[in-house]
Amino acid sequence: MGRKTNEKKNKNRSADRKARFTYWFDNHMANGSLGLIRILLISTILVVILIATAILICGFADREEAGSVFWETISTVINAWMPSYEDGSLGYVILMSVAAISGLLVTSVLIGIFSSAIEERINNLKNGNSAIIEKDHIVVLGHADGSYALLQQLVDASADDKRCIVVACEKERSELEDELRDNLEIPKNVRLVCRNIDIYDSVSLKKCCIENAQAVIVNPGNNVDTVKALLAVSSILGTDNPNVYVCSAVTRSRYLLPASFAKEHHITQLLTNRLLSKVIAHSCTQPGLSETLTEFLDYDGCNLYEVSFPEAVGITFGDLVIRLTGGVPIGTLTGGRSLLNPDPGYRIGPDEKLLVFTEFPDDLILEPEAEPYHFELKSGKKSPGAPVLILGVNDEITTVLRELPENVETVRIAGADADAKDEINEYAESIRQEGRTGFSVEFVRDRVPTRPDALARLVGDASHVVLLNDYDLEEDEADTEIIMRIITLRVIREEKDLHFNITAELRRESSSRLVTTGDSTDFIVATNIVSMFLSQLADRPNMESVFRELLSNEGNEIYLKTAEELSLPERITVREARGAALSQHYVLLGLMDEKDGAYMPVFNPPVSEELMLDEKDRLIVLGVD
Repeated sequence: MGRKTNEKKNKNRSADRKARFTYWFDNHMANGSLGLIRILLISTILVVILIATAILICGFADREEAGSVFWETISTVINAWMPSYEDGSLGYVILMSVAAISGLLVTSVLIGIFSSAIEERINNLKNGNSAIIEKDHIVVLGHADGSYALLQQLVDASADDKRCIVVACEKERSELEDELRDNLEIPKNVRLVCRNIDIYDSVSLKKCCIENAQAVIVNPGNNVDTVKALLAVSSILGTDNPNVYVCSAVTRSRYLLPASFAKEHHITQLLTNRLLSKVIAHSCTQPGLSETLTEFLDYDGCNLYEVSFPEAVGITFGDLVIRLTGGVPIGTLTGGRSLLNPDPGYRIGPDEKLLVFTEFPDDLILEPEAEPYHFELKSGKKSPGAPVLILGVNDEITTVLRELPENVETVRIAGADADAKDEINEYAESIRQEGRTGFSVEFVRDRVPTRPDALARLVGDASHVVLLNDYDLEEDEADTEIIMRIITLRVIREEKDLHFNITAELRRESSSRLVTTGDSTDFIVATNIVSMFLSQLADRPNMESVFRELLSNEGNEIYLKTAEELSLPERITVREARGAALSQHYVLLGLMDEKDGAYMPVFNPPVSEELMLDEKDRLIVLGVD
């Protein structure tokens, strides 16, 4: 009975030792290549000691010293060299053969370990899992629809300067690089670095070295993911890293972070739908303005620069507008606070930088004093604008109403349900109480008609037709609905010889390309506008106040004015036109050039160029209307 008990205990101890050894071995194997090499080294040393000791104890060494035996054993293991029968006794040959076989196993395993480690490293590099070490780079988190436009803007913004742009998302690096290479024009001075990471995980985000970045653009494609990524970024940057500018865009106001949190973490969020609504309201009564705004924000050609210009210190803004060549001054910037289109008598201070709209900021020249241009300003009361017809209602309909030009008195709306009507009527009343007493809203249909005859009756005497996108539908479905309305309205306009212009809100750039024909249709494309604003803010965050004012109904905005509205004669030089516009508190930026029936904006024409103006010509100005 006692012997059985002892045998059982011995079996348990043996099983316990085996389990402990297996556990130790598994832990070291789990350490990867380094753990395997450590086990291999220990095993090799034990084999050498055991074989050399056995040779010495059994007397197979033929009077050789212990050191020589150990060295020969190590050499045999390392070289995996099989001994010959002439090298010693039979026992010596057998033990050295065991050492050689052990060496062969060690070499094979070692080669496998290094091969696996190299393959693993290559796969990590291929998938973009490794960390980067950069400084003053721009990080784009997410790769959604519109990312190509955003990235191309960032590439164009670099001009000839060296720049690193890091694109991080959940796609594999090789796949992402192929997509970017096929859709972008990347010059040699720009490096695009792609990483495959979880942009919602702060640990994974550290691989992008965002704490040393110039700016971080969060662009995952939907509101929930945008907020998650912003919180992950803020957890890394904290509140003590104001040099990294963080910006993003969301479509609904409920996804805006609290203002205090955003300010504390240096985050700027654009409300996409509201931004687009402002552009729509500004563009619908001024055909071509949306294209003008796009060219104004685009990095191709003229751009808005912050320039140190000592020659301007002490002179008036009006004098500067007349005398500066190579660019158009639009205001000043001090400590991130902008002053657009100041009074002509405002003198430039020593600590102020100029805001100049130009293509080549290094080519600005202040010419000698010029004689002021004198002209007679025509007086007269502005006539009310033609009625605006809005087809479709979305969450930002009240923003459109608020931002419409003040001469618009009648707005007709089709597609508003009972709740929307109550909200719109309440908002219209608040507009009237603010001074626009003649403003009125008419509800013409509860649903937007699809039949051409019904739609034709709605158009009536409206000169401006606005097509609002339905935010409750998927992007493709909503854009297709707008495209069908555009096609129908174009047929109506041609058959009935009408002259209304169309302003359409689309959410995909590819949608606008399906119906672009060069006629009087302005496309406000969400991906394009948002990409331009995000790239401008990331590249020049100190100009945020400038861009916000330009898209607000308060302060300075961009307008298209006829020569008659500015009281300009038929023949006038650009310098004289600058002075005439300035006398009416406008800054002349350029003009719309007519070509084959289409108008293209031309910014910053030479001041000595003579203009021949007629009633169709429109000039691009900045001011308060």
